[in-house]
Amino acid sequence: MTLYAIQALNALSFSVLLLLTGLGLTLVLSLMNFINLAHGSLYLLGSYVAVAWLAAGWPWWLAAPAAFAAAALAGWLLDRFPFGRFYARPHLMQVLLTYGLSVIFADLMRWGFGAETVTPALPELLSGVVFVLDFPFPLYRLVLIGVGLSLALGLWWLVERTLWGALLRACVSDRGVVETLGLNTRRVLTVALVLAAGLGGLSGALGAGMLSAYPGLDEEVLLLALLVVVTGGLGSFGGTVAGALVLGFVVTFARMWWPEFANVATYVCIVALLMARPMGLSGRRLREI
Repeated sequence: MTLYAIQALNALSFSVLLLLTGLGLTLVLSLMNFINLAHGSLYLLGSYVAVAWLAAGWPWWLAAPAAFAAAALAGWLLDRFPFGRFYARPHLMQVLLTYGLSVIFADLMRWGFGAETVTPALPELLSGVVFVLDFPFPLYRLVLIGVGLSLALGLWWLVERTLWGALLRACVSDRGVVETLGLNTRRVLTVALVLAAGLGGLSGALGAGMLSAYPGLDEEVLLLALLVVVTGGLGSFGGTVAGALVLGFVVTFARMWWPEFANVATYVCIVALLMARPMGLSGRRLREI
């Protein structure tokens, strides 16, 4: 029983990390209708920035904000060029552009940060353990659960309960009508992309203490984030939460029960779920006329 409780906490911490990464991706994919396959690169950039920040001995509590700022700056530069010229183009062109950029970014980060696996030097305050049912559990993972859920709740409030969030959704629904009101829709979409990029870097900084950072992690994270978005259903915050929980628990317990076939078991479960609910957990089935 104790083992399952610990694994459930591990699954929850992994799910929260997937949630933060998936929210950054779904913000661009669902609300802006833009496919950004370079999102995994922003995650890895945030991880490397956090590791370098802690290695330099700077204040540890500023590592995550620094990663957010670095990824947000990268997102702003990409929005200026070339993303801004591809927002209205077909999805295939967006895929080719962003995938090519992800390959370039992977080589640049390998050149700048090396090809070894690096792990952040966590501060003493976060490197201890707590005992759950007399079994030690890393304190950092509990902190990750709390901080991640708080950030996800804050993003939900920003998008669903503020005037800016309503304006963003209006820009996606009918950009022309919003522009007739004299509002700068281009600026709104830029802010959304910068926020999504920063969230990707922030999730990378928080995830570095659990997954470390290494070349190739960007592709792994991107695939998991896409699975979260597709499993949960496009355009739904609740769906992204549900998709992250399902994928986090399936991956964790598959690695526990069938370590040799964990990936196969994971994808079989996801495929079975999508066959039962093609529109995702929260997606509505479209009527055919």
